[in-house]
Amino acid sequence: MIRRSARAAALLTATFWGGMVMDMNVADGNERKVSFGIAHHHVGISVPDAEASAAWYGRMLGFEVIARMKEDGAQKMNIVHIRRGNCYIELFEVEGAKPLPDYRRDPSTDFGVHGLKHMAFEVDDVAAAVAELRAKGAEVAFGPVDTPGVAFVFIRDNAGNPFELIQYKRPQR
Repeated sequence: MIRRSARAAALLTATFWGGMVMDMNVADGNERKVSFGIAHHHVGISVPDAEASAAWYGRMLGFEVIARMKEDGAQKMNIVHIRRGNCYIELFEVEGAKPLPDYRRDPSTDFGVHGLKHMAFEVDDVAAAVAELRAKGAEVAFGPVDTPGVAFVFIRDNAGNPFELIQYKRPQR
């Protein structure tokens, strides 16, 4: 059942992203003016061991630790900020936190529950990235999926959290 739902989700995602790639340059004419600028800064991930996760992201994806903090208030937390280029991740380890539920480890199952689902990193070559990550011991959650417009794969980090690697391709003529 899980394998079938993962395949169905991969096919739906591939269809969605394949269509999105072709439509990305089309203006919808309904843009609303906003008076302030924004830029993505970071994503926060709750993990059982912030230092172990920082080491995993360093070994697997080349992230470096840029800050460590401790919160000793109502919730005791160890926080580690990591960065690679302009991608930042905040890893936080909360004392007494519940473990990641099994359904959250399977991206296709987790799509059926509201909330933030995953983060994604754009790569030049999904197949090469998957080969390197597998050689280092990373676990593939599902994929890779390769379409004419996009290739993607979901990887699990050391705490079971899925993230996506995505490769956009030039439209084929």
